[in-house]
Amino acid sequence: MSGNRRTLHSALLELALTAVMLFVVATTVRWLLGTLDPAAGGWWNTPEGRLLAVAPLSGYTVTAVMLSPWGRVTGGHINPAITLAMWRYGRTPGRDVAPFIAGQLIGSLLGVAAGRLVWGPVFASPAVDFAVIRPAPGWSWAAVAVIEAATMFVIVAVAGIGVSSRRLGPFTPWAVGTMIAAQIIAFGTLSGGIANPAREFGPALLSGDLSLLPVYLLAPPLGALAATVVINGVVAHRRALARTPADRERAAAPQP
Repeated sequence: MSGNRRTLHSALLELALTAVMLFVVATTVRWLLGTLDPAAGGWWNTPEGRLLAVAPLSGYTVTAVMLSPWGRVTGGHINPAITLAMWRYGRTPGRDVAPFIAGQLIGSLLGVAAGRLVWGPVFASPAVDFAVIRPAPGWSWAAVAVIEAATMFVIVAVAGIGVSSRRLGPFTPWAVGTMIAAQIIAFGTLSGGIANPAREFGPALLSGDLSLLPVYLLAPPLGALAATVVINGVVAHRRALARTPADRERAAAPQP
């Protein structure tokens, strides 16, 4: 398979995987957050209570995608920020970056549209509103940006440690899924807790609520790129320390 065909094939897989993820998100929001009844009382009828179920479903959906046969082909990024990070880590060719991101954003739209088709008018009701993310009252765009960038920084840093280590590599999908679940529980009722531009792209466009879309699109990639700078620097430093004196002498010697 030629390079261009391989890129197209992988980008279409990213589109399909992202669409599946967003449909799972849409379904989760429809049947959990969309059925809140505060008047009924009890911890289960609070946003915080429902997030205890939403978080692992969302986080380990990402793990399942990464471990799936199709995810193993592409890396199972389903997140533009992760694609940028894997490019900076040398795991994704530069020619794949734009097609992957385009596929992820289109997949986001298709997954949410499928949610609307399957779950009907209630999916567009105020209680669900296409699963769009909204921060808590009083949260400014700057505060949302800081949290989104910081959480993505941590996720990408841990992923970078995993992909650079043979021993830790097999645990990376589980670590990523766990961190996604943890940040949803910690920030889901505050900043939104998504750290994934594709998670908000489809819901925002179909709901028409674009007020914070630029923040959710830009902050996670900035956090991801910052993490790659740090981790790449640490890895390079460790490799330099591991080199023998003879290796350093050969590297410093004039080349003929």
